[in-house]
Amino acid sequence: MKSSGFTLIELTLVTVIILALVGLSVPLFKQTFSALSAKDTVFNISKLVSYAQEKAVIDRKNYKVIFDFNRREYQLFESGQSADGIVYKKAQDRFGKVFILPQGIFFHDPKTNITQETDKEYRRQVVFYPDGHCDGILIDIVDKAGTGYSVALKGFGSLVQIKEVAREE
Repeated sequence: MKSSGFTLIELTLVTVIILALVGLSVPLFKQTFSALSAKDTVFNISKLVSYAQEKAVIDRKNYKVIFDFNRREYQLFESGQSADGIVYKKAQDRFGKVFILPQGIFFHDPKTNITQETDKEYRRQVVFYPDGHCDGILIDIVDKAGTGYSVALKGFGSLVQIKEVAREE
């Protein structure tokens, strides 16, 4: 009587092949996931900036987005009047919440070459005015390797420009 089945050597060989494929694919998956996180973050930032531009014109008041490099977060603020002049408070709608960068993603300021300051606060901001113009800003959103995307906004009624960036060797 002949029994059918797999030998121990055949099962071991298949297991080794599967483990090798998994071992090779995990680093590729991590790189792809990091790139997707950076791309999604840049998309969210560009939409928040566009929203702030529109709200400034519609509501006839200043809005600003503050990028906190230390905490790796950004938030939308709206202006209000006080005895001291213009003061900013967090926006009252759902876009006023604090947005936090995903793990492994950082802000980078190409002008000062600062990625994350731990000993002192480092923030960048862009203000949007009711007449449609805004302060210019250039911020990179990068991973630990320094690759990611650059977000640029210039002057009057400009659209958000997004470019891919890579660390120069």
